[in-house]
Amino acid sequence: MAISPVNVTRISNNLSATLTLESLRRNQRDLFLTQTRLATGRSFATPSENPVGAARATDLSQALLRQDQYRTNAQYGDTFLTAADSALTEINGLLIQASAIASQTVSNLTSEAEREAEAEVVAAIRQQVQAIANRQFNGRYLFGGRQTVEVPFIDALGGVAYVGDVGELLVRPDALLQSPISMPGSLVFGALSASITSDVDLTPLLLPSTRLDDMTGASGQTIRGGTLIVNEINGAGVFTVDLSSANTIGDVVDLINRAAQAAGAQVTAGLGDTGLVLNPGSAAVTVTDTGGGVATDLGIFTTQPTTAEITGVALTPRVTRLTPVEDLARGAGLDLDSGLIITNGTQTATIDLSNAVTVQDIINAINTAGVHVLARINDAGTGIDVFNQISGTSLTIGENGGTTATDLGIRTFNSATPIAQLNFGDGVTTNEVSGDLRIIAKDGDSLDVDLDGAVTVGDVIDRINQVAEDADVAIEASFTDTGNGIRIEDSSGGTGDLTVAVLGSDAATDLGLAQSVSGTTAEIVGTDVNPQRTEGILGALLDLERALRGDSTPGISAAGNRLDVVRTEATRMHGIIGARAATMSTKRIQMEDVSAATEVFLSEVRDLDYAEAVTRLQIATTRLQANMQASSATLSLSLLDFLQ
Repeated sequence: MAISPVNVTRISNNLSATLTLESLRRNQRDLFLTQTRLATGRSFATPSENPVGAARATDLSQALLRQDQYRTNAQYGDTFLTAADSALTEINGLLIQASAIASQTVSNLTSEAEREAEAEVVAAIRQQVQAIANRQFNGRYLFGGRQTVEVPFIDALGGVAYVGDVGELLVRPDALLQSPISMPGSLVFGALSASITSDVDLTPLLLPSTRLDDMTGASGQTIRGGTLIVNEINGAGVFTVDLSSANTIGDVVDLINRAAQAAGAQVTAGLGDTGLVLNPGSAAVTVTDTGGGVATDLGIFTTQPTTAEITGVALTPRVTRLTPVEDLARGAGLDLDSGLIITNGTQTATIDLSNAVTVQDIINAINTAGVHVLARINDAGTGIDVFNQISGTSLTIGENGGTTATDLGIRTFNSATPIAQLNFGDGVTTNEVSGDLRIIAKDGDSLDVDLDGAVTVGDVIDRINQVAEDADVAIEASFTDTGNGIRIEDSSGGTGDLTVAVLGSDAATDLGLAQSVSGTTAEIVGTDVNPQRTEGILGALLDLERALRGDSTPGISAAGNRLDVVRTEATRMHGIIGARAATMSTKRIQMEDVSAATEVFLSEVRDLDYAEAVTRLQIATTRLQANMQASSATLSLSLLDFLQ
């Protein structure tokens, strides 16, 4: 049977038109997409054209944005540190000039007029240093710490006060690193004094409301979260205590008791003066954890079964800004009604703490007293540190008739003060061969005091009292009730002079006691010889300027020695900043290389191959033209063509 061929032209006109239009649409679409790619420079116009490539391009684009931000951070840090490095280069040059002046004028051959003239030069150097210390970069102060929008160094009380922050600016030059890009003026210029601290421990009471984050655990670190495992042998057996929801030590006690009650166990928990207390009841218990160390941190880790009360190792609450003052020193009580006296340079302020409720109230009262001191909680969380913010002045903190400063541990001159740190570290000179000071009572009796072996100011006072007792002389040494200093009281009833004289050494002068009183006065109140001053650049320059104006050869020598020390420290600070700048520059270059590599990868995925695209454009154009010609011929067919 013969097979007749099918004439493909025998289709309806409607179908022919539909097929032709569809063909035109496809060719026009191809031409449009090719033109769009050429116009945008992208290898695909929509994600649907290349889903895998689009996803990869999105990932690379996001990575590139992050890298660009890291690169910007590194660039900013690099330029910020470079500016600081340049500033310290200028500082070092000025310090060399000041040291040269000290060396040239320390000789006794230098006249008073010459020293006065050089004092003007030193004053100009100090002003230049202060201007550099207040230098800005892009509207930000280089040496203000994290406080970069307010001037960090200001003139105050005859010196220069640092009112900036003590922290460092940080930037993130990559995903896993935060790097400092600044150093506060308190470090670079030594603009804060050493802290005024003592052996007073202000650790507060342990209360149920004490937050776990605000205490140090028995292991010496912050208490970790976790789960306790309590095994009541021959009783309720093993039960667990989930402490993940505990915020306070009281929560820990409650969670242990709830878990024990739910398990039918006899063990109960309570809070003692210094830590947790567990009462096992009649059945022996052990207390461990799931491996997180929480039992050790809480001081109740017990592996040997016991029926005895488990007294936890001491937990140490830390002093915080919200700690009630009544809880300080384990609730021993502080004298806050008397207040304290702060003297900085020529300015004296009496601090009223009678209305203080929290530690923050104490800090605020000190910091806002107008004498430019900085009070803050110490790093260990056991007390308060106080710093002198002014270069060129001396700071003392004394009593106002009570024991407030002593109770807070911030009295600058107290029984625990080492005599080696008196007089700005020069200490107290003693004579191993003879006595060191002589006290002559008003009735004429005298006693010679040998201070060999004395370590603290308290030892000095005890030595004086012991010698007076042994010699039966009516002399008693103590601390003055108001202000600061050693007080020598005479109860002999004599009418002569009460005198503390230099004997075999300068100890009487070094202790601030070398003086004499007459008439009805029966006590000598020594000066505070342990004031706190800044040991930095500006203080040394101010000392040199004052010594030159005062025509003091010893003062010029001492200031010159201080300048040598601060130059060494400034060089060390310069080295640290320089190293940070070099590291940041290297990190910037690395991020630039990483960004360039990412851009290459992104270009390979997303960018258009123009040679290929132009070829495709030509092909698409030719195809569309052919399609239109064919369509014209097809759509112009007559009925006769259809019937053939």
